[in-house]
Amino acid sequence: MREIYIERHYRGPYAQIRAVDALTGVEVAVTTPSSAAQFDQNRLALRKLGQCLVAQGLMVLDAAPQKVVVKQGEAADVTNRTSTALPKGGFYT
Repeated sequence: MREIYIERHYRGPYAQIRAVDALTGVEVAVTTPSSAAQFDQNRLALRKLGQCLVAQGLMVLDAAPQKVVVKQGEAADVTNRTSTALPKGGFYT
């Protein structure tokens, strides 16, 4: 499991959230309204960090495609699409 540090700074109506991957030292920053929920701010920062790590080749998503079997008239269960390399609620939200 990866260790990720999140830090936030409030500047008037805006909040700047930084996410740092402890393993690689990669850091990303996002700016959101300060009134946004911390959960949403964290999710946005984690998503951006995950995309950055994948783009740089520092993290690999699960390569095996998931087989989804759907019976006629039922909805597909696609809740298990989060990479195991990210914290719960990774960047597929």
